[in-house]
Amino acid sequence: MKSLTVYQQGTRLHVLEGARNGETILFLHPQGGTSSIWNDMLPYFSEDFHIICMDLRGHGQSEHAATGYDIGTQCEDIRAVLDLTGVERAHLIGNSLGGDFATFFAATYPDRVRSLINLDSGMIDFVGPNGEREGSKADILEQYRKRPVPAFQHREEFAPYARQHWYPWDPYYEKWFHHVTIYPLSDGLITYQIPTAINLQIMETVCDLHYEDAYAQMRCPVLFLPAETEPKLDVKLSLIQKVTRHPQSKTVVIPNSKHLMPIDTPLATSMEILAFLKGLVLDSPSG
Repeated sequence: MKSLTVYQQGTRLHVLEGARNGETILFLHPQGGTSSIWNDMLPYFSEDFHIICMDLRGHGQSEHAATGYDIGTQCEDIRAVLDLTGVERAHLIGNSLGGDFATFFAATYPDRVRSLINLDSGMIDFVGPNGEREGSKADILEQYRKRPVPAFQHREEFAPYARQHWYPWDPYYEKWFHHVTIYPLSDGLITYQIPTAINLQIMETVCDLHYEDAYAQMRCPVLFLPAETEPKLDVKLSLIQKVTRHPQSKTVVIPNSKHLMPIDTPLATSMEILAFLKGLVLDSPSG
């Protein structure tokens, strides 16, 4: 994988690109993470596909810009990455926040997307009726505004702290901390928590996303992979049934799957994606 730098509206975006071995797949990581979260899945795609991974703005090695976390700018970031790499159309694979942004990119630029693969993302509004979280947008933003920022000397301290303070704790979070973005604090300390000023912008965007509207605008087939063990699976499946329009779209619930599928069930997730991609009948040459 070679490293590329993309500048979009003055913000530096970090991109990794593999060999051009076939159709393009762009991978989009979860909130707070980095593109390294895909490491256990990429070997299953590298021989037959042209792989691109990008760190979202404010994450990983991309610039931690002060602004630009609205959905319009996020879509333009994705477009800029495809433009720089000379890709006309791509398959998009996203988990959590990455899938949310991929969903709206597919709605905004339907001609640029061959298929959309959402790993427990883009299936349930964050707030509102049957939303992921209770309360209003104002309530949610106030909660994030008041969140304390834990400070550490080393990355190795992240997981022990989380084991004591996160409830409920799940051992797969141990893997998650290998892929989180590290943010510098004063006095040489670091944290895994997104700076409050950036996080509030992201959450304001997330609170305003309505996925039913997005699916009404897209034309590509979609593979929905809702996590079986996460809350409100029934709500997700209900929305999927309501918005599924493309005849090649598909829904698969991997047994015992959790939200962060790239580190929880990388093999099973990859096999479902490959089967879906293999079965697609596409209408034009690869991008």
